[in-house]
Amino acid sequence: MNKSSVKYPKVSLIVATLMPELGIGYKGQLPWSLKQEMKYFRKLTTTTIDPDKRNAVVMGRKTYNSIPPKFRPLKNRLNVVLTRNPKSLVEEMKEELDANKGHLQISGSLPNTLQELKKAEDNGAIEEIFIIGGAEVYNQLMRENYDLIDCIYLTEVRNEETLDMDAFFELDQSKWSKCESAVLHCELEAKKLHKEFELVGNNENGFTYDFTLWKKKGLTAHKVE
Repeated sequence: MNKSSVKYPKVSLIVATLMPELGIGYKGQLPWSLKQEMKYFRKLTTTTIDPDKRNAVVMGRKTYNSIPPKFRPLKNRLNVVLTRNPKSLVEEMKEELDANKGHLQISGSLPNTLQELKKAEDNGAIEEIFIIGGAEVYNQLMRENYDLIDCIYLTEVRNEETLDMDAFFELDQSKWSKCESAVLHCELEAKKLHKEFELVGNNENGFTYDFTLWKKKGLTAHKVE
């Protein structure tokens, strides 16, 4: 990858899905506990190429509430919580917002949030914007504003047993292509994370999983069809 061709801030969607159904959750929780996958999420969403910038994580209210209170807002990232009723949520979370000024904010519109974060030019400038869930946020963006997404970091999880799932990720493979592992390797190398993770063949707690990168069709010459 030619690093000079990358335009920042870019918008990335990061998700772990059970293959082949693309299930992402059950009753508001992840149906697996994968330490290396969680480390990948944390490192990828926290690490920046420019040490003077930081990343943003954008999520729905349910996703934010699913994070244990002692871990939220997610450290060293700007946390943006989406809601249809921002005024009410600001009042409800007033104490938490006051305690985390500059690190936590509420928004009523995902497209507007992306626009504002992309315009940031001050000392809090954002390098990369990660959409981290949940299903409603993912799928609305994929259906209505997929043009705003630069890439998808998708962890393909597999298990021999059938798992109960009630939330699914809508991936339109007529619009998106999985890149070769070398493309993801280059993305990680830019963040100096390429030596920390095996991209394929991870095995943990009875699950196997691969880290993959997807881009819009026509935008990359290195695709796996």
